[in-house]
Amino acid sequence: MAETPEDPVPGILSAITCGEVILSPDQFATRESTRPTVPVCLDSELSVQEGCAALAAHRVSSAPVYDEKAGGFVGMLDYRDLVAYILAVLHKVPADRISADADLELTDIIRQATTGPQGTAGVPIKLVANLSKLNPLAHLYSTEPVLTAVKTFARDKVHRLVVLRQEGAAGGDTFVGIISQSTVAALIASRLGKLSTKPGQPRTSWPLGEKTLADLGLVKGDVISISPEDQVLEALYLMHEKKISSVGIVDRSEGDNLLLGSISMTDIKEILARRGGWKRLFDSAMHFFGDLRAEQGLQHHGDDRVPSFTVHPGTTLGSAVEKIAATRSHRVWVVEKDGKVVGVVSLSDVMAVIAARL
Repeated sequence: MAETPEDPVPGILSAITCGEVILSPDQFATRESTRPTVPVCLDSELSVQEGCAALAAHRVSSAPVYDEKAGGFVGMLDYRDLVAYILAVLHKVPADRISADADLELTDIIRQATTGPQGTAGVPIKLVANLSKLNPLAHLYSTEPVLTAVKTFARDKVHRLVVLRQEGAAGGDTFVGIISQSTVAALIASRLGKLSTKPGQPRTSWPLGEKTLADLGLVKGDVISISPEDQVLEALYLMHEKKISSVGIVDRSEGDNLLLGSISMTDIKEILARRGGWKRLFDSAMHFFGDLRAEQGLQHHGDDRVPSFTVHPGTTLGSAVEKIAATRSHRVWVVEKDGKVVGVVSLSDVMAVIAARL
């Protein structure tokens, strides 16, 4: 659909370049404003555990992998790849052997499942990057508008893009950062959300953002979920098999499908980045979720930083985008007033809706 004067989003996304968002995040109030000023890039020879620890330490969900010998990027490592890897490893070792030995570490488990002199601990991330085949390495240039990133997200079904700066024919390209779907959501919220204007100034109207999730067909009712007593391992298997990044924890005991919580791909960092963390694979989903959220609250000096990740069918698209940006999440769960879960809206859904109207 052609750009119309009534819709401000195409103009906003066209006027701001990817480089401006990446290099001056505070100016655009994006969620990446807390990321390191030096873009995160992983050495291809890091071990799997080291790669996961690096993602967790830098508070990013993915990073490009650079191979010095190859002289360039060889892939993108994200939590999907790590999940695919650990599931492949555990598939080669009997479950009762793993769960029965409390002294085993993740590296011991990998060593049992791999061959070669170095065993599991020596497996470099260059062999794991892109293992899930769901987040291929793709790039654009810093001079391209954010609008191009949105179209690429929708067309190629990727969640983030490497941003390069052209240094001229002789200089080659320089890696300057990552632009993600979250970046775009935060940008839109900062320009069109409730906090986007100063007191006394009228808000910019966003017709598409005023439509409800139900009106836009985003309440599909096909929520993939697990029960509270299911193991975390089951959640990871389900996400991997269904090619999704989060599953809901749903109480079906009374047939009401009440949403109790969720487990996402990024939670894998709590399993891989810590010594002995793999044992949490065998925790119940609800126990793991409760412990994880409690720890997140304590990490912020005891403040209640556990946000609400739910919206309703009547919630507007604009409000949903604001909530996603404010909670620094990748999706919101759609629930009825009684707590019954009826859908989930991801950033990929939001990008597709916006791109379809550009």
